Amino acid sequence: MSNHCFKVCSVEEMRIIDEEAVKYGVSHLMLMEEAGTAVYDVIVSQIGVKGRKFTVIAGTGNNGGDALVAARRLHAAGGLVEVFIIGDPGKYREPAKTMYEAVVKMGIKTQVVKSKEELSYLEKSINGSEVVVVGLIGIGLKGDVTGLYREVIDLINRHQGIIVSVDIPSGIDASNGKVRGVAVRSHYTITFGSPKYGNILYPGHYYCGKLYVSKLSYPPSIFENLKTELNLPLPLPERTKWGHKGTFGKLLAVSGARYYYGAPYYTVYSFLKAGGGYARLATPASIVHVLASKCSEVVYHPMDETTEGTLSLSSHSKIIKIIEEHGVDIVIIGPGLSLNNETQELIRMLVESVDKPIIVDGDGITALSKNPDLLKKRSSATVLTPHLLEFSRLTGVNTSDVQEDPVGCLRKASTEFNSYMVLKGAHSLIGYPDGYVYINMTGNPGMAKAGMGDVLNGAIAAMYGIGLRDPGSATRMGVLVHGLAGDLVAIDVGEDGVTPELVIEYLPKAMRILREKPEYIVENYMPREI
Repeated sequence: MSNHCFKVCSVEEMRIIDEEAVKYGVSHLMLMEEAGTAVYDVIVSQIGVKGRKFTVIAGTGNNGGDALVAARRLHAAGGLVEVFIIGDPGKYREPAKTMYEAVVKMGIKTQVVKSKEELSYLEKSINGSEVVVVGLIGIGLKGDVTGLYREVIDLINRHQGIIVSVDIPSGIDASNGKVRGVAVRSHYTITFGSPKYGNILYPGHYYCGKLYVSKLSYPPSIFENLKTELNLPLPLPERTKWGHKGTFGKLLAVSGARYYYGAPYYTVYSFLKAGGGYARLATPASIVHVLASKCSEVVYHPMDETTEGTLSLSSHSKIIKIIEEHGVDIVIIGPGLSLNNETQELIRMLVESVDKPIIVDGDGITALSKNPDLLKKRSSATVLTPHLLEFSRLTGVNTSDVQEDPVGCLRKASTEFNSYMVLKGAHSLIGYPDGYVYINMTGNPGMAKAGMGDVLNGAIAAMYGIGLRDPGSATRMGVLVHGLAGDLVAIDVGEDGVTPELVIEYLPKAMRILREKPEYIVENYMPREI
């Protein structure tokens, strides 16, 4: 399943790839011809051509050139095609200029729209068409879409028929998936060589509709240096038939405080439901009885607490002793521990002194934001699972800057902090200390609820416990199976009803799919190859 169609690239990387292809004798003209043909091929397979009415809308850049190739192929195959050039066709440069001249010489009905006053012709054509093919603005989009282009996109979005986008929906920022003022809502998008960040990250991914990737004639070797990839299923270690509870991982979670019962419960129970073997919980003594009545499968370690009912500094030595005496494999620190100053200091001490892989989340990340250099000194693996605000707090980067370049910001932070980092959100990003980034495709909006991150922590720990002892692989599969479980819940009860409790209950089903039918994930979540 590893090939360059599952690599993802930035705008700058795609430009470099285009130039590299020329060195192999693959000209821009050849690539444009193949790109337009790829659009045509999807229309043939998914919609049909002969006798159907098509409106093809082309800008004056290379994206428009690709659309003109599609128009020519549709016309040749018996489609009823009308082409609209938005802007001055005198601006076409090669190879798009050649494609424009071919369309005109073939006698395909072509109109030029240079002002809002001429939009009535376009509107009439769109209303009378079954399919609109859009190659208005490609990956070179700068700033918000305004003026004539905005009016055109508004017209397209009012169309009741099928909309096909070339490379990326016009108006989507290819660097981050953001809508720049307005964007084309597509039923199909065909991208070329490799998906761009804007094809995969939300809201761009939503605007793509069904996403197809055509390799064109790019030599596979020029994609090898890309360091961003979709999070594909990895083979899970077989559950040893003669294994015991220790065989499948020993977890210690340091979690919980007075009035914070959900976080510790979700954390340890999700570990067990995703396949982990032995769960221990270090939590304030005063809440153990509440948690034990809810989850009796866990071994509890009552800890000293502050007057606020949070873990006290004196718990440090006890926690270290539990880790050493019981052969703990992995430690989760932070969920529901509170912002109490003494407890926050305890978190920092544990991060510094625990010589085991650790997962830090929630209040743990807040504690580390006061001294993130602690992360650089750790010799064992560290996994951090921040949402956007926590990531901003930890790195000092404004949330707006992170949203402009989420992949780049995560890559920099993961490298700087020598940590595996999950930037949680729609299509969560997983960063490695070596700068590699994976984009996860599972999950749904119903999972945007308190407690869902605690379930994720347990799922990651479980992947490590069952035998994925590479922390990056464990993190990736934990994120994948967590999102998949949420999707299975949404299928059965609807997105609105997705809760942490239900996601935990569906983790075994998600694990079964990951073990027995990983192709389900590829078929249902990944772009289609053509």
